[in-house]
Parts: sequence; structure tokens; C-alpha cells
Amino acid sequence: MQQVEELDSGKPNVIDRFLSLFATVRPGEGTTALLLMVNVFALLAAYYIIKPVREALILGEAGAEVKSYASAGQAGLFLLIVPLYGMLGSRVSRLWLINGVTAFFISNLVIFYLLGQMGMSLGVVFYLWVGLFNVMLVAQFWAFANDVYTQKKGERLFGVVGIGASLGAILGAWMAGVMFEPLGGYTMMLVSAALLGFSMLITNWVHHREDRASRQASKTAEAQKPLGAPGGFQLILKTRYLLLIAFLVLISNCVNTTGEFILGKTVEQNAQAQAAGSPDAALAEKNGSK
Repeated sequence: MQQVEELDSGKPNVIDRFLSLFATVRPGEGTTALLLMVNVFALLAAYYIIKPVREALILGEAGAEVKSYASAGQAGLFLLIVPLYGMLGSRVSRLWLINGVTAFFISNLVIFYLLGQMGMSLGVVFYLWVGLFNVMLVAQFWAFANDVYTQKKGERLFGVVGIGASLGAILGAWMAGVMFEPLGGYTMMLVSAALLGFSMLITNWVHHREDRASRQASKTAEAQKPLGAPGGFQLILKTRYLLLIAFLVLISNCVNTTGEFILGKTVEQNAQAQAAGSPDAALAEKNGSK
């Protein structure tokens, strides 16, 4: 819903004045900025809550080697998912696309919870799924925020919105540490699902709020348009700058994957050593030698 930059009108409210401590916020802009900040906070918190669950499942069920192969599998999945996402986005409105994708991930979390309660092994599948969740929903949010703001507004207000992302990552990781032992990994999936549902409500609130604020029919019509047909891969291949960034991201992920393999292998070996040195393991070994 690309909007034209409007002249300041009215007096700043409490939210406008508070957010003005962090950025240049004009009258009437604070509420939307705060809603977007809460939105991305919920998304990042949801991700960081299930991230340790992902690590526990993949290392406990498959091991560090399989985790490294699964990281490569995520890249292959994106080669399939991104074109499908583009095809869907070219056929439905942006709000329907956002709601549909978010609802899909919420339903997946509920399904994973039920399968986990049934004792099914989820390590590899859940690891691949979390990678898709992290990239797609966060990228989708920033695309929506970019649609809400013009370039000039974005330059002023994206910093405020980004505060929500930083707080979501920090508090989400803290919440995961607090909840993991009393709730267990599978129940934490439901907590993330609830946060995603809250995020979807905020997205719809922002969309309808900005629609009501629109004074030109062309703005609303633009907001309802599906995404363009050209896909992201074609844009990267046509733009040298984006292509170089893609190579940089590829190298960065290779380094990150190698580091995570070393860390995961260390955790796995340490867990095996502790299990072997436990009284129960020693007793089992003693009974087996008799």
C-alpha cells in the first residue's frame, strides 16, 4: 500500500512523542510504527523460542553430520519454494498471501506438536522447516513494511521498527531458556504458534488502519494488487550488485555451517561422554559384563 508522503497534520500523541526519542516521528505515524515494531518482535521471539528445540531434536535424533547435510537441503528447498511463492503472490492480494503463509506455518507447528506427542522422529524435518520459517516470514514482514512506507518514511522509521526485531531476538532467546525445562520442546512449539497468530492479527490491523487513512482510491487499489510476475532469482541474475551480495551470503553461510558443525559435534560428544560416565551407564556396563 505505497503511500505518498503527506504533510504533517494535527498534534503528536503520546506514542509519537515517545518514539521521537529514537527517530524523527511525525504526528500520526507513531501508532503504525509501534504496531510494526510489535509485529516483528513477535516473529523474532517465535523463531528464537523454537530454535533450541530445533537444535535439541536434530542433534539428539540424527547428530551433527546429518545437521550439516540438512543445512544443504534447506538451500535446495528454497530453490523450489521461492518460485512457488512468487507464483502464488502473482495470483492473490498481498494480504491474502501474508495471511495464508502465516496460517500455513501456524498449522505446521500444531501438527509437529501432535506428531511429537505420538513419539515420531521429527529431527530432520523440523530442522528444514525452521530454516524456511526463519527466512520466509521475516522477509515477508519486511516486504510488508516496505509496502506500508514510502522510501522517505522508511528511512526515518525503519530504525524504530528494527528495535522490535532486536528485542524479539533477545527476549525470545531468554524465554526459550526459561521455558525449555518446565514446558518441554513440543509445548514450546505451541507458544511459537500463538505468537505467529498474534503477528497475523497485527498485520491485518496495520493493513486496515492504513487503508482507512488512505485518501486516494489509487492507494487502496495498489495495496490490493498481487505481486509482480518477475521472480527474485531473475532480479538477482540481472543486477550485478545483487549477484555479488548473493555470493557474499553464500560464502557467509558456508562459514556459518562449518562453525555450527564443529559446535554441534562438540555438544554431541560431550553429551555422550556424560551419559557414559553416569551411574546408570556404569551399572548397565557392569551388568552386561557378568
